[in-house]
Amino acid sequence: MQQLAKDIFRPTMHFTPPFGWMNDPNGLVYINNEYHLFYQYYPYANKWGPMHWGHAVSADLRNWQHLPPALVPDEKGMCFSGSAVVDWRNTSGLFDGETQPGALAFYTACIAYDDGRDSEQMQSLAYSKDGGFSWNKLTDNPILPNPGLKDFRDPKVIWHEQSQHWVMVVTEGQEIGFYRSKDLKQWEKTSNFGLSEGKHDEMPWECPDLFPIQLEGSDICYWVLIVGVQRCSYAGGSGTQYFIGQFDGERFTNHHDAETALWLDYGRDYYAAQTWSDMTDGRRTSIAWMSNWLYANDVPTQAWRSAMSVPRDLKLSRTQSGLRLLSSLPKPWLNERDNIISHEKTLHAGDCLVISQDYQAGILDGKLYLHRGSSISISPLGNRCLTYNIERNEKNIVITTSRKVGAEGEDSYNNMFSHDTSLTIPDSDCLQLTLIVDRCSSELLLQDGEYCFTELSFPMEVKSIDIYCSTGTGIVESLTFFK
Repeated sequence: MQQLAKDIFRPTMHFTPPFGWMNDPNGLVYINNEYHLFYQYYPYANKWGPMHWGHAVSADLRNWQHLPPALVPDEKGMCFSGSAVVDWRNTSGLFDGETQPGALAFYTACIAYDDGRDSEQMQSLAYSKDGGFSWNKLTDNPILPNPGLKDFRDPKVIWHEQSQHWVMVVTEGQEIGFYRSKDLKQWEKTSNFGLSEGKHDEMPWECPDLFPIQLEGSDICYWVLIVGVQRCSYAGGSGTQYFIGQFDGERFTNHHDAETALWLDYGRDYYAAQTWSDMTDGRRTSIAWMSNWLYANDVPTQAWRSAMSVPRDLKLSRTQSGLRLLSSLPKPWLNERDNIISHEKTLHAGDCLVISQDYQAGILDGKLYLHRGSSISISPLGNRCLTYNIERNEKNIVITTSRKVGAEGEDSYNNMFSHDTSLTIPDSDCLQLTLIVDRCSSELLLQDGEYCFTELSFPMEVKSIDIYCSTGTGIVESLTFFK
């Protein structure tokens, strides 16, 4: 990993493939005290190609060991996105007498035709008898044939305790299909959700995830359904929306109005988020592809392309805006890092706080107080290629993200990359912030992670984190930089 990190744009804190192309995270599962990360992978070029499942493992979600691809294309098709679970009760019948936990990977097998016909997508199964390190595809694949849909992919499988069934959620064009099974091989359709809910564009929904989560500070349990959109995210292009509701083992009921759109991230580069299954400590931890289909094939990396976001722990809280998912870094990401420097300073108009002049990656954590009428800008890479401007007016706080191509020596590699996006959030005296900065990315988490902004940026040189007060007064308190 140290050698890999020497590439000019390669992150040091974020997961990247050793070479080749990467997109959606797949098959996230926790086995034998290790986190398995699979991902959409094309090892032979730095642009999208016939999909494999790349594979890596980690004991702490920070340090990853690269492994050979787990699934590769064959006569039954490419290996599109999916999920993995541990079959603790051997309901599949595939793990009689095994000493290691039996793991199952569900993926979309996709056959592409050369004669102009639509590709054929169907759900297939692979199994592992050695704790997730080697995989065999089921001879009788597919386990869920295509029912006649152009888009039928990305199976997420979970165990539903109340109904004592396995549940699969699958993209079916502009909606999500729900299926259930007793043995993980025979599936029956139970319902659909989403045709008139949330955000839609001309492209199909993708990469669903479904999980229960307890409301913070209560005994109430809700269900969350995560869905990716390809062209209509809050910041434009690819993004990840979610729904909060109830699920009875057959049908999902949305808690909010049909037109309400909730976003896991308001930035440009947070897509196809998935959560780990079979975690033993009760946490719900996610990771996402840190890119956007508008320009993913064109970003200026060479031997490799794309990175994952940092892992984020999710919790459900009741906020000023209502029920919302909040994102935070797993504790080891903050507690086990060296404390580089702390800051407490009052900034008046024209003042600039420079956090560091010498770093490639780090985490900034602390509090920011703005007087009404004040404006503070944060440039996480120390230049104008990416800026978060935070303005407190008489009623609200407005966050404006500004990103440019061509600044600070960059090449103009894609005219869709530059953008400006604004978000209005409820007024507050204090902004709690966590900023994760790496060689080509920034992730800003505000208000305990209710508002997240993930952005790629590719400056030729990383200089510093600059906090500049343009108007009024801002107070930086308990601001700590970790490296």
